[in-house]
Order: sequence, then structure tokens, then C-alpha cells
Amino acid sequence: MAFETITLMVGGAPLLHRRCTLSASAEQAVRQASFDLAYSGPGLPCREDAAATVLVGGALWLTGYTRDLNWAHDAETRTYSVSVVSRTVDATEASIDHPTGFLEHCDLAAIGKEFDTSNIGVECMVQAVKKALHQIIPGETLFATLERETRARGALISDTPQGKLHITDKPDGRHAGVLQRGVNILRASGTLSGRYNYDKVKVRGQASFGTRGGALSPESEARGTADRKRTLIIYHEGEAESGRLKKRAGWEAKRAAGQGTSARITLAGCRDAGGMVWTPNRLVSVVDDWGGLAQDMVIASLQIEQDAEGGTTTELTLKDPRALGGENPRGDSAPGWGAPGEAEPEYRED
Repeated sequence: MAFETITLMVGGAPLLHRRCTLSASAEQAVRQASFDLAYSGPGLPCREDAAATVLVGGALWLTGYTRDLNWAHDAETRTYSVSVVSRTVDATEASIDHPTGFLEHCDLAAIGKEFDTSNIGVECMVQAVKKALHQIIPGETLFATLERETRARGALISDTPQGKLHITDKPDGRHAGVLQRGVNILRASGTLSGRYNYDKVKVRGQASFGTRGGALSPESEARGTADRKRTLIIYHEGEAESGRLKKRAGWEAKRAAGQGTSARITLAGCRDAGGMVWTPNRLVSVVDDWGGLAQDMVIASLQIEQDAEGGTTTELTLKDPRALGGENPRGDSAPGWGAPGEAEPEYRED
């Protein structure tokens, strides 16, 4: 089984471990890792909330802090384990401490910069139109205030190895090689569920100004994947205008379909055919005839595991690229794997 050097640094010093698990997702703002430590020194191996980094093959994978330090012992033996979280954990747990709580004439990037009072850092890859005013809710976190906007813009918030927030509305690139049954796939499983299938997704809201239908009762509608009458209606929390409602309706229809269809593939090692460490929100080609898959998929999340006996393995959770803002993969997969197509959402003013 493949083996890769995964290093945990706490306070600038390495901590040896027997087993570790690294987890990251294109749909979550905080990557994390857990380590079973090989420690036999005096006292505790480290403290909670200490500065920490995780490296894979010498390359930075996580920048953050130790979160939970657990210990146990009996008369003869003792064990220690520690979890590590990205710096972005403060964006999800700490409140924004801003003198006014509002910002005028701002886009998504400006909102991230202005309300990042914990100095986490925000990388925004989305080109968004400016809004007249953004007002935070007292006690709100940076992630929460950004997430209100990204929902409207059809974007995702994840994190980077440097511990910054990363906002994007499409896959970040492609992995080299092909995942193929009988070649490099160790194990695979999948789920195709009708739980999130809808024939149409409607988004309704209300504008802050105006008395006409476009301000009081605008609605956008996107086609879903269900064959029967099964409608999902979503209330848009922010400013309701045609572009935002249409974008969100299309995004929610694709996201709903993606929630019900996923494949999980386990591979040896943690790198693609070109030597890149597997990364969320990147495309990869998959050919698995037993699972009915023959198309590009996007990595929604991943888990890298390592121990002394089994070496290093990676489990990828894959979805249709359109479920995370990508394009139609145009493959030859069995029916049921696809997300909704590219039909333009409709907009109405009642």
C-alpha cells in the first residue's frame, strides 16, 4: 500500500503519530485532521489552541490550531490524540466585531474584507454585482454573513491550506489521470436517491424598495429532475432582484440533485497521476462500469487516512460537476447521475 509522509507541527516542533485522518470539503469552510500520537515524554504532548500546521509530503495542507487534546491511561499504558482545525474555524465561531455593522455599495469581495475582523483572509473568485447595503446581524459570524450572499450568488465557501476562506462558483481545476475500476480503484460505492428530486425549484423574495410586483412578489423558477409534480419553494433572505433570484433558483435545483447522487471511491496514496495531492472542488474523470459511471465528476469532499499497517489511502466523495457550479460533463453514465441541465431559469413578477 502507498505511503506518504504526513507531518504534524505544533508550535514549530513536529509531533510523531501512529495514525491520522485528514478531511476537507468543497462545501465546508473548515478542514480538519486528527492524530493518534506516538508520545512517551513527560506530561502532555501539547496544549489546546496552539498554532499548528499539517504537511503532506512537505507541502502545506492545513494551517490552524490544535482543537481537542484527549488522553487516557491504565496502570501500564497511555494514549494521546489531538485534533487540528483550520484558521477558518474563527470565521464560523467568532462574532464579527465591527464599529458600524454595515457597508454601502459593496460586492462579495468587499464584504469579506470589511467584516473580516479576525484577520482570517478571504479569497473571492466570484465576480458579483454590487449591492446598495450590507448589514450584519448582531453576533453574526463572518461565515454566516458571507453565506447569506453566496447562497444568492450560487457560490461555495471552503478554505485553503493557508487557512483562508475561499469563495468560488465553479470547479477550481482538474486532476490528472482517470479513476477506473480494475486499474486504480480499490473500493467504490454510490447512492442515487430520489429524496432531493423536484420537478421545479421556485425562489421567492421581496425587495427593500418599491411597490410594484417586481418588488413585492418576484419569483424565479428552475427546472429540476423529478418526472412528477414535486415542487420546492425557497424564500430568498436577501435583496430580491431578477438576477439574484434566477441565479439562486438554478443553483438550488442543481444542488438538490447533487445531494441525492454521490459516489465514494477509495484509492491508494493521496496523489493523482500527475503527483498532485487530491483536492476538493476539482474535476476528475471516472470510468466504473459496475457503478454506471463514465464521465467527469467533481470532488465534493475527501478523507486521507494513514497508519503504519495500511499505508495511505484516500476516499473521494464525487458528484456531478453541475451540482457544484460546473458544466455538463457530457459523459456516458447511466440515467440518474446527472444534475439539471442548462435551461435558463424563468423570472416572473406577480
